[in-house]
Amino acid sequence: MISKLVRIAVLNLSTVVLGTFLWAQPMPPAACSNASLTGNYGFAINGTANGNAITAVGQIATNGTGNLDGIETISENGALGNLLEVLGKYSIKTNCTGTMTIQAAGRAKQNFNVTVISGGKQIEMVQTDSGTTELGAAQAQVSKSCSLAGVKGAFGLQGGGTEIGAGPLAFAGQITLHGDGTLNGTETVSVNGSIAAKQKISGAYKVGHRCQGAAVIQVGNQGPIHLNLVVVNGGRGILFIQADANTLVSGSLQQ
Repeated sequence: MISKLVRIAVLNLSTVVLGTFLWAQPMPPAACSNASLTGNYGFAINGTANGNAITAVGQIATNGTGNLDGIETISENGALGNLLEVLGKYSIKTNCTGTMTIQAAGRAKQNFNVTVISGGKQIEMVQTDSGTTELGAAQAQVSKSCSLAGVKGAFGLQGGGTEIGAGPLAFAGQITLHGDGTLNGTETVSVNGSIAAKQKISGAYKVGHRCQGAAVIQVGNQGPIHLNLVVVNGGRGILFIQADANTLVSGSLQQ
């Protein structure tokens, strides 16, 4: 009787251990393909090319079959290319890695290795062309369309880059978009190590139905500053780039 009870106990324990082992195994990642990228994405790219500092922000539309098009604003050493047309291709393997090419009007083709994450809602990018050190990321727009009234609320603000003649800068703070085209907030700015805290922000913004927009702001006594905007993540995020010559400044707003 005791021997039988021991055998039953061992059998039950083995079943529990096996069940726990099977339950604890990670689920294999979902397979990816070109169809994983379908819809609009806002993207930001920063780095250098042949020794020249570069920052770019734009929007691409992917069709699920390997083709893309869109617009981008790019600043190379402060020389601005504003709202340039973009064409390109992408190829995504089943393990969610792949390649992407982006070419803005009048610019050299950029080649990237990419990784698709978050079920196709985000793309991590690194440029693979010789002489470049550029990193980027793209976020899904999620919403099929946007409106001025739909992009509102308090956002955390962060960004940085370089102002030609002034040096590197970084800034962070909070900005409120009121849904009627007006905005205000505060930020702390560091320009080449000189700190200006609690600077008031005021200005105006616009957003089109394709989730692209623009803003004109004033920070403290500085301004006007012109920004190009791309709305992502269903209106909960905004990517921006300063669209003024002699600047390489970009950043994001996040709710």
